[in-house]
This record gives sequence, C-alpha cells and structure tokens, in this order.
Amino acid sequence: MTDSRRRLLAGTIGACVGTLAYWWMLQRDIHILAAVGAGLALGVSFGARKRSAVWAVLTAALAVVVSLLVEWWFRPFVADASLSFFVQHVADLPRNSLVSLAVVFAMGLWLGRGRSAKRKQGGDGR
Repeated sequence: MTDSRRRLLAGTIGACVGTLAYWWMLQRDIHILAAVGAGLALGVSFGARKRSAVWAVLTAALAVVVSLLVEWWFRPFVADASLSFFVQHVADLPRNSLVSLAVVFAMGLWLGRGRSAKRKQGGDGR
C-alpha cells in the first residue's frame, strides 16, 4: 500500500473515531470540536511512513473542513440549518469552536507532515 493511501485510510478512520468521540461528549454536554480534527490528524500521522510538507498542509485543511462539517451536522444554526448559511456565519460560532478550529489546524500541520525514518543505531549505541 502506498504512503498516500495509507494516510488517507488512517485519516478516515481517525476522523470517524473523532466524530464518535465528539458525539459521545455532546451527549454529556461537553463541546470539544477539536476531537474530530485531532482524530483525523492523528490517523494521518499514524499512517505516514515518511515526512511530507504537502501532506501537512492537506491534513490541516482537511481537519478544519471535516470539523466544520461535523459541527454543522450536529449543531446547525437555529435560524437556518442549511450548510450555506452555516458557512456564511462561521465567525458566529461559539468561541470554543473557533479556538478548536485553530488548534485542529495547528495539529494538522504538525501531525500531518508524518514521521521521519528511524535512525540507525551506531555500533556504540549512540
């Protein structure tokens, strides 16, 4: 399996787990939107076999978009539940949602780049 497919699969699984965690927390009146994007970013990081700046930017953008879609799905605006209205009024979201989106973007950049290859140990263990 290629690195890109592995990242996509792991990111999709991570986003699903994050969405379930977000839903579970909403049932208990806890609103932490970052769970969705963090799950996606952690999944992409887990699936990575090498570092990539392109994947870092892609993961950050996807984490924000998926988090916004999940927020709209579970908590649409009362005035108008449409996605277009939601996108037009993203700035009107609660402060903790906006902070969560910023955190998710940063996590996407950091975790989405992947991991570096493991270094080989020298003969003396250093």
